[in-house]
Amino acid sequence: MISVSIYAITRNQNIKQLQKMEQHLSGREYSLNIREWELSSMKELVNHLEKHMSEVYKLRLFYSFQIPRLGKEFDLLQITDEQIVNIELKSGAVSEEAIRKQLIQNRYYLTALGRQIRSYTYISSQNRLVRLTNHDRIVDADWGELCADLQKDGNDYEGNIEDLFQAELYLISPLAEPDRFLRKEYFLTSQQRDIERQILRKIKIKEGQYFWFSGLPGTGKTLLLYDIAMKLSNRQSVCMIHCGENGKKWELLHERLRRIVFLPDNQIEKGMDFSTYHAVLIDEAHLLSPDKLKILLEQNMEYPMIFSSDCEDMIAPEELGENAVRILKSLPEVQTFRLTNRIRTNAELSSFIQSMIHLPRNKCHRSYPHIEVVYANNEKEAENLLQGYDMQGYQRRLTCSEMKGMAVRDAERLAVVLDERYYYDEKGYLRYERVGKQEMSDVRRLFHILNQAKERLVLVVMRNEKVYEVLLELV
Repeated sequence: MISVSIYAITRNQNIKQLQKMEQHLSGREYSLNIREWELSSMKELVNHLEKHMSEVYKLRLFYSFQIPRLGKEFDLLQITDEQIVNIELKSGAVSEEAIRKQLIQNRYYLTALGRQIRSYTYISSQNRLVRLTNHDRIVDADWGELCADLQKDGNDYEGNIEDLFQAELYLISPLAEPDRFLRKEYFLTSQQRDIERQILRKIKIKEGQYFWFSGLPGTGKTLLLYDIAMKLSNRQSVCMIHCGENGKKWELLHERLRRIVFLPDNQIEKGMDFSTYHAVLIDEAHLLSPDKLKILLEQNMEYPMIFSSDCEDMIAPEELGENAVRILKSLPEVQTFRLTNRIRTNAELSSFIQSMIHLPRNKCHRSYPHIEVVYANNEKEAENLLQGYDMQGYQRRLTCSEMKGMAVRDAERLAVVLDERYYYDEKGYLRYERVGKQEMSDVRRLFHILNQAKERLVLVVMRNEKVYEVLLELV
């Protein structure tokens, strides 16, 4: 999406024609549903600008831009080499605190571009222009001030605005970036906020005891869970249970957040008393063993229990076996929520991984330029191929038996070996020939490992021409 002339947008014309013109000028993939009140406010804005500057028709701004995958929207943005001017449009009366919060949040997202930011809001019904100060206060602004900002020297950014924003910059990990989390240098997406509001409201009115939200890797589940924990721990202590090997990642949080007690899942034992906590929250519940979950569910509790887990819908039911997710699904009183907006995870990689684990019924025409599938006839050839990828900065995993630590986190580039024990069943599910009893099937483990790749993924298929042929067709 590129910038457009707001002068052209505000000329009187049929609304349907205007929407077609806007899509044509901006290069937007879809036709924007332009709201009458917003168009009216923008017309009033342009009329005022024309009284204070002579060449309004030269202004090029990004109109109604939404950061991909985050859902964060801006009404008007002027982006130049040195500066960003953000103008939000309001038709009716809005409280100064609401305006202040919106402009502060906007500034947070815009700060990533490394330019000076000037933030304004125009309320057309009150004919009032306000701005956000450097001390985060809302003050009245005059039109000459705004016009001066819009006419400052500097070249307009003429490229696609989506290229400037990387959603990954805005979704922090409390475990990987505890300092940023503790300083509250983050905002939840609209979907995260909605789920949080529903859960906190139901807890307040004591409507339900079990809450569970799930989603693909990269949808911000851990951040949401931690934000809920922070709010619940304002007055009373809560328990945060971590599943899998997180090592020392949460030690800093443990030291600083005194009302949140951290507990690794391997310390859950029969006879433990959780009644002293206001709530119990379980991160990565898909890694929790059924026995540990049953211990938690056997507690005679009046406090809420909140689970966060990866979605595993695309894995063959036979590979799932009895696991925590299946037990949660069977609870009649559990209230479920689904996060769908992928933020951290590369959408291309995520799409491929889901299709690889369960083949789509219809042939997929999507291209996967950041995925490579190569073949090795034996261990030596596989090792040679992996060494070549080592030199390109890939992290490697040889076989699923070596993935049991679940230690890989957010690898920019990941290389994985698939050996001859993988196969596809008649329903298109990826399966694995089991050897002995395992806590987690190799396909489940593979799925969660693959989803840690952020930018590029390599599959080295070893001694398995059937799977190799399927994957080549897929890519």
